Amino acid sequence: MTDDHDDYASAGYTGALEPGRRAALVVVDPVNAYVDPTCGLYAGVEEPVERMRELTAAARAAGVHVAVTTMALSADGSNAGVFFRKVPALAAYLPGTSTGAFIEGLAPVDGDTLVPKQYPSAFFGTSLAADLVARGVDTLFIAGLSTSGCIRATATDAMQHGFVPIVVREAVGDRLPSVHEANLFDIQAKIGEVWGIDRVLALWSAA
Repeated sequence: MTDDHDDYASAGYTGALEPGRRAALVVVDPVNAYVDPTCGLYAGVEEPVERMRELTAAARAAGVHVAVTTMALSADGSNAGVFFRKVPALAAYLPGTSTGAFIEGLAPVDGDTLVPKQYPSAFFGTSLAADLVARGVDTLFIAGLSTSGCIRATATDAMQHGFVPIVVREAVGDRLPSVHEANLFDIQAKIGEVWGIDRVLALWSAA
């Protein structure tokens, strides 16, 4: 991995981003599908889910605004278009399914923003960017599932909307460790920052 870092650094992937004046936390799609072994989307992410709970509680305690996303599909999934056709496993999110419900302890609470979406990014086709701008947010901490899909898409769109994206390493997960690590590497190199949860908690505590 050291050689990979050296290769990227020599190519000029050396930029670093710092948090701005006001942050928010977005928790992407924390639903039962990813922790239910009977579901095709099961990803063995029980440990990241615990860190999501810890992170979300700390954000609320520190006055950091929390947004929580979920896939809001029509009864036949057609409002998710090509994405639903490409990934039939998204049927786990169809209305009325237990797998599409929020994981215990990760549902939005009063004061949070609920972001219904139909595509991987928390920004695409949603009002999230406008909501964050209205709150004066310039930095977005990102947790949730899964690293290679909705986390990467959300981090990319956060950057493209002008927010500093910081993915919290222990609070995201994916079904394959190799895919998870490769995407974190690429996010750090090209999109935003990847911080450990202790660093995030220390920042919020100090603030």
